[in-house]
Amino acid sequence: MDEIKINDLINEIGQDFERLKNFPEIAEVVVPNSIPILWFGDLEAYEKSDLRVLTVSKNPSDAEFGENKRFKNLSALTERAGSLSVNIEVYKSALNQYFQYNPSRWFNQLAKFLPIFNASYTGGKNVAIHADLFTPIATHPVWPGLSKMQQEQFDSKLAKLVNVLQPDVLITSLSASNLKILLKSLGKEYTLIFDKNEPDKSAKYVRAYRVNHHLIVINGRNFQGTYFGECQQNL
Repeated sequence: MDEIKINDLINEIGQDFERLKNFPEIAEVVVPNSIPILWFGDLEAYEKSDLRVLTVSKNPSDAEFGENKRFKNLSALTERAGSLSVNIEVYKSALNQYFQYNPSRWFNQLAKFLPIFNASYTGGKNVAIHADLFTPIATHPVWPGLSKMQQEQFDSKLAKLVNVLQPDVLITSLSASNLKILLKSLGKEYTLIFDKNEPDKSAKYVRAYRVNHHLIVINGRNFQGTYFGECQQNL
């Protein structure tokens, strides 16, 4: 894995973070005393995995900060502006330890799907990590609750991150419109290769796409937005 590119991305999002806080209409939705979360999970173990699995959602929430205290050494990263570039190794260590320390229960639904790939967030043969599509910056409200003007001020880092991480499988649970944004950001060529529907009351489905001939993107949900709609029990 290219450490220089990872460090460059960390510095880039750190600069974006400080810039956005200078705009009152954006600063009001950025979670106080937070840091951008470029990824969640053990990046070193992910790199050594036989199968690299990345899960993706929209953006981090305020549930990652405040009294929940999900990141060790957070104070060292929030004491001063631009601290991500100063404490880059502390930052990476905090993100790498996320699932060992005090992870959000929000990840439980995605975690249920990982054993299909002999993967988990916490260890084993293949260690998965998580990232976000629209921004690694935590907001309140989260992405769907932001105005269009507010959303336009945030820059996605996912395509750059994927280029460095080189996942084999990307697992997500997005609406059709957001999935299209994801697929287009990852490559010019993508093909539907799997489509399983359960047309009952909750209309569950899982679809898989091949992107740029090598990356497999799997999207699963029901029409109420539940992650994978429990489809994993029947796959």
